[in-house]
Amino acid sequence: MLRSSLPIWAGRNLPQKDGTAHPLFGGVPIARKKLAWKPAIGSEVGAKEKMNTGTILEDYARGERDFHRVILIGVKLPGVDLNSIDLSAANLMNATLTEANLSWAELIGTNLINADLSSADLKGADLSDAYLNGAKLVGTSLEKAKLVGANLSGVNLTYSKLTGADLRRTNLTQTKLIGANLSRADLREARLTNANLIGADLRGTVLLGADLRGANLSGTLVDKTTQFDKKWHRVWEVCNKGGEGRDLSCADLTEANLIGVNFKGANLSGADLREANLSGAYLTNTQVDRAQLTGAIGLSEAAKFDLQKRGAIVD
Repeated sequence: MLRSSLPIWAGRNLPQKDGTAHPLFGGVPIARKKLAWKPAIGSEVGAKEKMNTGTILEDYARGERDFHRVILIGVKLPGVDLNSIDLSAANLMNATLTEANLSWAELIGTNLINADLSSADLKGADLSDAYLNGAKLVGTSLEKAKLVGANLSGVNLTYSKLTGADLRRTNLTQTKLIGANLSRADLREARLTNANLIGADLRGTVLLGADLRGANLSGTLVDKTTQFDKKWHRVWEVCNKGGEGRDLSCADLTEANLIGVNFKGANLSGADLREANLSGAYLTNTQVDRAQLTGAIGLSEAAKFDLQKRGAIVD
């Protein structure tokens, strides 16, 4: 193992993020494999080295940083300082790492399913292809983190810091991004289907090719440097600047989240609103002849009947 001039802490107490002692969790078997990288989902026994969490922390304190493929299922290390550690392809399922310092860590392909990373520091960490399904990331700092191809489906990222993060091709389906800071983040080709982005900061964010079907864009902050595909820029305008009196004839609004939008006096003639969410939308005094509303969500039977009488195509 690598050695450095870092001191060897005596006994069973190692420093936490705040500088206080951290109790070691001895006796928990940890399997370690020095193999070519591949995602480590599930336990893989037959490890070349076996160690417990105490050994890992002691080795880290001495300067060792390579712990890829270790098995740390359910480990509890709140507030621990493991910056720049390599835990690529490790199994950290159900781990508790609240307020931990994992800045600039290597977490490529790591299993973090159901892990609690609330308020943790993951600035600059590489989580490419990591598994984060069910993880808790409320208030977590992911500034400049790399999450290319990672799976964050259904994750709660409310108020998280993702400034400048690389989220290309990331799975953010049904993710909560309420109030999240995504300014200058790269979300090209990301999957944001049914994601909740209410109040998120999208200034300078690149969303070209992103799948925003059903995503809630209400109250999001954008500026001239925000890059949307044409369709989703229009949806953003309708959701945030209103649809009243707007000419949306022949517009593509398929599968858009248009909850509560006021379309009074708008022209929706020939517009495509198939499978759009129109719950609470105001469609009185709206031109809807030839508008496609098949599969639209949130329309009562009475509303459908009225829209059909006015020339719209409904179920």
